[in-house]
Amino acid sequence: MFDVGGTCRQAILNYTRHHKKPPECGLTEANSNGNGSLMRILPFVLYSEFMPCQREKLIREGSMLTHAHPRSQVGCLIYSVILTNLLRCPSKASAAHGLTHAQLLLKDEPEAVFYHRMFAPDFLWLERERIRSSGYVVDTLEAAVWCLMTTDSYAECVLKAVNLGEDTDTTAAVAGGLAGALYGMDGIPQKWLGQLKRREWIEEMCGRAAEMWRNVG
Repeated sequence: MFDVGGTCRQAILNYTRHHKKPPECGLTEANSNGNGSLMRILPFVLYSEFMPCQREKLIREGSMLTHAHPRSQVGCLIYSVILTNLLRCPSKASAAHGLTHAQLLLKDEPEAVFYHRMFAPDFLWLERERIRSSGYVVDTLEAAVWCLMTTDSYAECVLKAVNLGEDTDTTAAVAGGLAGALYGMDGIPQKWLGQLKRREWIEEMCGRAAEMWRNVG
């Protein structure tokens, strides 16, 4: 660990020092809507493919480990719907359908209003200057989806996310998750994979997870 956000740090302390149950560790204040749960929600989405009836519960509780405010939960749910669509049918049309599906799914969720720009017909036509890449969960999700939909390769998407500035690593991670589902493993530049730290360990861990998850349903 070389860096940790304040919200994640407090959630970890709630677990290690105050002995709270995992879903009760996340912070619930409105000013605790950083992008910490969004940046690590992808494995929960993959896991939920084997337990589709519990998908929303899994995603919400996955966010609540650190970010328990409903706005962060909603951001993770929107991401999960888009990613699930891409995993099943990797195309930009599928991602756009995921946005529409998420809007319908969350129509009665008050916090969904904070994501209204993403659901607007002109969202993808917004100029770069109007896309923020801050640590705020809404900004990060907007930026990641915008980068995905306005580029044509994995590398182009991730580099565009990085070049937005601000919270570059997190926005690129969130955008990269979507781009990975769209373009597949072969779409990731081999040069990038070759420079990945502990690549063999990561791939072995992913393999073990996939094998275990197949036996869940």
